[in-house]
Amino acid sequence: MLKKAGNLFVTAYLLMIFGVYPFFMDQGYVNIGDAKNRFLIYCSLGALAILALTGIAYGAQRLYLKHRHREAYLIDWNNLSVTGIFVLLYVTEIFMSTAFSDYRQEALWGTEGWYIGLVLLLALCGLFFFISVFWDGDSYIWYIAMGASGVVFLLGILDRFSLYLLPLEIRDPAFISTLGNINWFCGYLSVLSPIGVCLFLFCSASNVKKWIYGIYTIIAFMAGFCQGSSSVILFWGALFFVLLWIAIAKKNRLVNFFLLVFLWGFSAQLVRVMRILVPGGFNYDSHCLCVQIVDSNATLLAGVMALGIHFLLKYKWPKDEEDDISRKNQKLVHKFMTGLLAGLFLVWIFLAGINTWIGIPGLEESSGLLLNSSWGNGRGATWQAGICIFEKMPLLHKLLGAGPDCFSKYAYSLPDMAVMLRENFGGSRLTNAHNELLTGLVNTGILGICFYLGIFLSFIRRCMKKAKEYPVLYMYAVCLICYLVHNMVSFAQVLNLPFAFLLIAMGERELKFSSLQ
Repeated sequence: MLKKAGNLFVTAYLLMIFGVYPFFMDQGYVNIGDAKNRFLIYCSLGALAILALTGIAYGAQRLYLKHRHREAYLIDWNNLSVTGIFVLLYVTEIFMSTAFSDYRQEALWGTEGWYIGLVLLLALCGLFFFISVFWDGDSYIWYIAMGASGVVFLLGILDRFSLYLLPLEIRDPAFISTLGNINWFCGYLSVLSPIGVCLFLFCSASNVKKWIYGIYTIIAFMAGFCQGSSSVILFWGALFFVLLWIAIAKKNRLVNFFLLVFLWGFSAQLVRVMRILVPGGFNYDSHCLCVQIVDSNATLLAGVMALGIHFLLKYKWPKDEEDDISRKNQKLVHKFMTGLLAGLFLVWIFLAGINTWIGIPGLEESSGLLLNSSWGNGRGATWQAGICIFEKMPLLHKLLGAGPDCFSKYAYSLPDMAVMLRENFGGSRLTNAHNELLTGLVNTGILGICFYLGIFLSFIRRCMKKAKEYPVLYMYAVCLICYLVHNMVSFAQVLNLPFAFLLIAMGERELKFSSLQ
């Protein structure tokens, strides 16, 4: 009974966060940061309190059963996983970071407008344990997540073309859909859209579900192409790399992978057609990287080639051969992919280094190959600021950080840093380094980043290992990998970090369940 009650409370919370939270606003975009935070923190603290009481009662019940009937005692709370241990270590560290912070009030709730403080982080860590114990793994949560995010993405596409279904205050191209800032929109896209994409990849037949997943994928890709942030390119790179890594194991997945690439190219062409059909409607910078890709023929060529490979694999694969690709061939492809990725990175480092040092004719003004403060739409300056701030921190703060979400407070407390930040960013307040690891080094220090990465990397590793038997675990791993890679040039905020932690909690339950089979 208590286990069912716990599952009911967890399911209600997940439905609120995945299904309702993305749409909650207060006076349109006027107070969107505060509104999102209020909804999230009230729901999370309320759920945590209810689940804590349920958990205490459930634990007492299990202890009683252990005393009376040992054979009936099912251990749900012991055998703490590596990921769970890292969560406990992270909780301890952020407590210490807050205790030794000079800005405890700021660290408690987080910087105004961002609110990634101790309270939210503790709530998410607490929910990790309760969700991983009580949730029963109902798959309809994924359909709720897909339905809600699909509507969010569709609203974003229409907003970008000045087709406003929702009458909201302070309309501005920098604010989109029901999420606000385009960086928030892109962060939400990077952590949630892989759910539908992965379900499409694993769909084995051309049935109604596959059509639904396909339509969702097209909408998500279109939203990525027209939302405006160039960081989506990094997300796509991570998404397709990991999907190919997974797909190479089976014929059906490989066939679907190339169909996904086609849908990506097709989505770009749909955005291109919309720009023709709605002349003057596109309300963002037409010179941004996403639009340049849309307006080129590269996506058209990629889509056509991928569709050709799709049909070749689907209809020319020898009928007498197994659908499973041999482990030997999988390892060869994985080695090739790893080598190619490393090679491309080294080539980029070499070209960027030479171009920055002495200049390469024709590339001198290329922002992607010129490592200065303008690199990556100003991320060069934010990264430099993050590094400088961390260098100036005393040893204790280097280990524990200035306090959760205290980046801005600490940075502007240093006179020389404050001058540099105002020179580079004017009246805009720098609240993070546009790189989650650099931001984390300042906020929670070396220990905090180590434990934080330990949570993600241990979880991803366990999912990738166990997913060979339970493929649904791949979905969790892909979402988290895309989150981490995207945040190499972005930041944690209330529309991506909470979803990442909830996915880890839900995936932890799946891992526990699979180990009992």
